[in-house]
Amino acid sequence: MPTPQDLEPTPRRVLNIFYVLDTSGSMTGTPIATLNRAMEETVQVLQDQAVSNADAQLKIGVLEFNSGCKWLQPNGPEDMEDFIWQDMSAGGLTDMGAALTELDDKLSRHAFLKSMTGAYLPVIIFMTDGFPTDDYKKALAKINENKWFRRAAKIGFAIGDNADTQMIANIVGNSEAVIRTSDLELFARLLRFVSVTSSTLASQSRTSTEALTGADIVKSAMEEGVIEEKDVDHNIKVEVTSNDAHAVASEDDNWDDDSDWE
Repeated sequence: MPTPQDLEPTPRRVLNIFYVLDTSGSMTGTPIATLNRAMEETVQVLQDQAVSNADAQLKIGVLEFNSGCKWLQPNGPEDMEDFIWQDMSAGGLTDMGAALTELDDKLSRHAFLKSMTGAYLPVIIFMTDGFPTDDYKKALAKINENKWFRRAAKIGFAIGDNADTQMIANIVGNSEAVIRTSDLELFARLLRFVSVTSSTLASQSRTSTEALTGADIVKSAMEEGVIEEKDVDHNIKVEVTSNDAHAVASEDDNWDDDSDWE
């Protein structure tokens, strides 16, 4: 009879957390400094959580966009425990469309979602302080046909008075998954809370009908008193940019047995 020492640990399924972050020229100065500090602190908290999470192997991917976009991890998401944050700099335009196109390309089993042990639906956190400078709606229509994106838990941060909350709501698919604030210190705290909460709840989701949504995470933040009702604009009407954008959950009800997912 095997001893406990002979038993191999159960492989953990991968939970990818993607950050899509605006580093355009309007982020110069205090905003980019705050974002860098917020991400560094968030990573530290998530690394502590990664050690104790018996259900999920946390991985992180960061996509920054300005005049174009680029991954901080060009070879794919890195294990959270091994990730070292490198500060970003600000400059250029706000090419959200380019970021969505790149994200669409990588949300695939042929790219960033390779896993021998299976994967949870990803968490995707968007942040911007401005308006898009390219055709993001065309890119959004395309990525909304990607099952991984469509079923991911998506949360949006609209920072400052000039942030395009309509764009962010369209991207995450629900105005109640968008948090607005002009308080950069509050944003830093919220980013940590949203990241930790989403990683915990997402690893508990087992079926498509139970899949975590961005609205669930924002609701949790309100229940915990981290944000107030005024920080969420319930009146934004989301513009559907694809016939598949809001497919019913039953269409993807076998995501846990996702051999037909690309």
